[in-house]
Amino acid sequence: MPTPFMHLHIAEQILEAVAVIDNGRLQTTLAAEWPAFYLGSVAPDVNAISNISRKKTHFYDVPPAKDDMAYPTMLAQYPQLAELTAMSPGQAVCVAAYSAHLLLDLIWLREVVYPFFFLPKHLGNRHQRNLTHFILLTYLDTIALNALPETAVSTLAAAQSDQWLPFIDDAILADWQAMLVAQLEPGAPVKTIEIYAGRLGISSEQFAANLQNPTWMQQEVFDKIPVQRIHQILQTAVPQSIQLISDYLLLNPSNLEA
Repeated sequence: MPTPFMHLHIAEQILEAVAVIDNGRLQTTLAAEWPAFYLGSVAPDVNAISNISRKKTHFYDVPPAKDDMAYPTMLAQYPQLAELTAMSPGQAVCVAAYSAHLLLDLIWLREVVYPFFFLPKHLGNRHQRNLTHFILLTYLDTIALNALPETAVSTLAAAQSDQWLPFIDDAILADWQAMLVAQLEPGAPVKTIEIYAGRLGISSEQFAANLQNPTWMQQEVFDKIPVQRIHQILQTAVPQSIQLISDYLLLNPSNLEA
């Protein structure tokens, strides 16, 4: 699945795209609650540090049903999240971002994992496929992290959930938030490299060096996977997310008033 920093990178692109299409009401709403949007963009992956199952944070099975979009299931299970008149603007924006996270995950599963990692025969056995997937995710995570603005750390740190997500305890969410904020600090070690280096059976230092080695990356990723096509697929999540966010917030048009 896309990493938290990949989700934040998409979040930044969503705000930029909203400005370009001149949707003033939506841009104002998102900008006013930007920390909440950041938090919602990474919140689903809280299961990484908790006992909450992935099914309870992502609302879909793996593999997902053909037409499953996940966020309608979330709203059906927690109908209070569709009652925007009873929600604060921060909560509404957080839930909108949460839904966009689920959308990107499903795009990744359906348009990247299955066609480029599950179906092709040239990638070898399951272990070898997983290794290539881990390397690609770490590579994309590095690009995303480097693309984030300097304000990313203060933006994520500023979010304060007040029972915004009824299926995630605020204390657990705050721990996840703090862990990511620490990684966004200038010069901080990136957990993504550490985690995937462990799975690859090499040191974090060696993995970080390999990611900067064009020959190694060519052999391990670029000769096997159409990385440019994957970048294009990730970009399709931006307009789809904008549509989803607009539709959700328009459950109560007053939430988009400038």
